[in-house]
Amino acid sequence: MKTTLKNVFGVSKDILKSYVTRQIDYDFKDKLELTDHHIVIFGETKVGKTFLRKKYIPTTSDVVIVDCTKGINLNDIYVQILYKAEIEVTERITKTMEESNKLKGEISTSFLEFLKSKITGEKSEKENVSEVKKPYLPNTVSVLVSNELEKSGKLTIVLDDFHYLPLIEQYQLAFDLKMFYQNGIRFIILGTKITSGYFEKFNGELSHRIDYIDATKWSNEELREIVDKGSNCLNIKISNPLVNYFVEASNGIVAVFQGLLFELCIFNGIKETQNEVTELKNLEQAQGIVNTYWEEMSRTYFTKIKDIAGGGRRRKLQLYYYITKIVLNSEQDVIRRGLPFQYIFDKLKDIHPLGSSINHGALTTVLSHLDELQIEKEIFPKVYTYFDKRLSIVDSDFYFITMHLPKRSIDEILPPHEYVINLEEQEEEIQLKLF
Repeated sequence: MKTTLKNVFGVSKDILKSYVTRQIDYDFKDKLELTDHHIVIFGETKVGKTFLRKKYIPTTSDVVIVDCTKGINLNDIYVQILYKAEIEVTERITKTMEESNKLKGEISTSFLEFLKSKITGEKSEKENVSEVKKPYLPNTVSVLVSNELEKSGKLTIVLDDFHYLPLIEQYQLAFDLKMFYQNGIRFIILGTKITSGYFEKFNGELSHRIDYIDATKWSNEELREIVDKGSNCLNIKISNPLVNYFVEASNGIVAVFQGLLFELCIFNGIKETQNEVTELKNLEQAQGIVNTYWEEMSRTYFTKIKDIAGGGRRRKLQLYYYITKIVLNSEQDVIRRGLPFQYIFDKLKDIHPLGSSINHGALTTVLSHLDELQIEKEIFPKVYTYFDKRLSIVDSDFYFITMHLPKRSIDEILPPHEYVINLEEQEEEIQLKLF
């Protein structure tokens, strides 16, 4: 039976016929079947988190799936859960949610900064003081929702794109998760750049009640298996040198690799299963496909990069510009691991006009507001995030962009004359510790 190209290669919301089972598939399946824990699937965008969930948690009557979006809060999510579970949102639930939202609106700025410090890994005297002033956030809403779900038999909740939840909502969810667990309601949470132990940073009582699956890594062998499975479906043969080139050129990013295979087939007129075996082996053609793919994708990312480099309110020292330059000039092994705070600080002292005067506090302030800046600039998905004293890439495509970016082009993307600093004014401010 013939199959179409869109079902085999490319980037799709549906599980492709070239889907490859990885070790994490077995890990996830075991956690799902052998425990009653909440499960968190994390990793950069477009690495297969949603495919993994869809493969082993098919849509059934006892599963509720909710997608987080920009601006959503936890009570919005609970309303969606009830709606999709066909449960009436009673007046009592509505009133309780209104009271809950009001309490969250009164939370102090100092406590929000404390939460941020918990996530970024920063330690200070302020943190100790803020923890004492931890606000009271009753979990009445989640108790009501949990009771209704238990009665209706909806025991599995999938929460996709968790990273769009504001920090205070993540904090609240960490406490609600324990209560849901005790009531037999299981959450499967998908998000970018969460690491093992993330929710325990907010609520230590989740220990041994929540498991983490890292969906990021794809081996070269797994990428080659994608080619084998897809080629069998389409009755084509892609030469080993060409496959090896795509593996290297894609920087191991599965979404890019799938995209290149799709474009290769389109270029050669392969849109469905071939009647006779068709061999694809033109390496020069493949190189042209990679160049075109990079050029088309890079235009979007250069716009994002410029927006981040421009900064927001904290632009007097143009630190976002210099941080962006450090990222773009770094080697791939550094970018893939994430840029440690000290690495950025040392590089900053070398390239910033006031490098010797910039202190840890100034850099910490800027990095800790990086996520907020991207939200303000409406950069979705975010390019990178600052977490646990490390600047990490969120969007996996960015690895591909930086790998093929000529270093000589960085000043063309970020013209230095657009990020000029008033040196005399800033030196005076630094000396007076007004920054």
